[in-house]
Amino acid sequence: MGIELVVLDFDGTVTEVDKEATSAVDGWRTDIGNELELSTSEIEKEWLGAQIRIEAEPAKYGWVMGNKIVAPAYADPLVMARTISELLFDQFGVYLDRPERENILQNRFFKDNYAKTGTVFKNGADHFLKEVCNKFDVCIVTNSGTGSVVKKIAQLPTKYPTIPIHGDAKKYILDLEWKEVPESVERAGYGRSLFLQRRMYAVVLSGLMADRELKPEQVAVVGDIYELDLLLPEHQGMQIVLTPRESTPAFEVEAVRTCPRGYAARNLPEVLEHLKKL
Repeated sequence: MGIELVVLDFDGTVTEVDKEATSAVDGWRTDIGNELELSTSEIEKEWLGAQIRIEAEPAKYGWVMGNKIVAPAYADPLVMARTISELLFDQFGVYLDRPERENILQNRFFKDNYAKTGTVFKNGADHFLKEVCNKFDVCIVTNSGTGSVVKKIAQLPTKYPTIPIHGDAKKYILDLEWKEVPESVERAGYGRSLFLQRRMYAVVLSGLMADRELKPEQVAVVGDIYELDLLLPEHQGMQIVLTPRESTPAFEVEAVRTCPRGYAARNLPEVLEHLKKL
């Protein structure tokens, strides 16, 4: 039974998110400096210090929802900015109420600055999408807004009007009442639990399979963040393909390579060749 459906993440998977997010991170840092009433030199110093702390222990820090890390800090530049903001809020004793903090991080700092991201596709992105669409049923499932992904894809030489885009997938949301999966799993190198109860993400994936009358083993999910994009699909029995970035630690790549249905690809052509073999 071969692969029928390929589910693609978008930012960081098809695009060079580190290059795209430079202006957004600059804007976020400036906003945090203004919020904390710091000068430009002061916020740059504090920001760098927090980032060094995080990068020294990459498994320790991340995107916190409630009291649980739902994605590592290195996941992408805006998750890093969010994590740095958390450390600075703690340091300066502001926004100590957890729901208030999560709200302002998501609905103010993230939303205000995400609009500043650019569009930088990975080498061969257009060819990859063209070939994968010729071979498989394809859809995009992303935490980004549907409209922003539509605008980015429209910049490619080839037009892709038929690729379904499921934006705002909320892969980071945990539903602790959902008991159809274990609360968490352990993976070597992380030094913490990885949480599975991403019910909203599961609903999207289940809907895609139901619409096409597919089983999990007929689905491959491609993403750049194991914990956010691939952990739940792996648990559900789907094939997973990691597209690591320079900041992706070796233990994350190894977690994918050592799972029975996992593969880590160095570039999009390698993703395509692997999918063709499944």
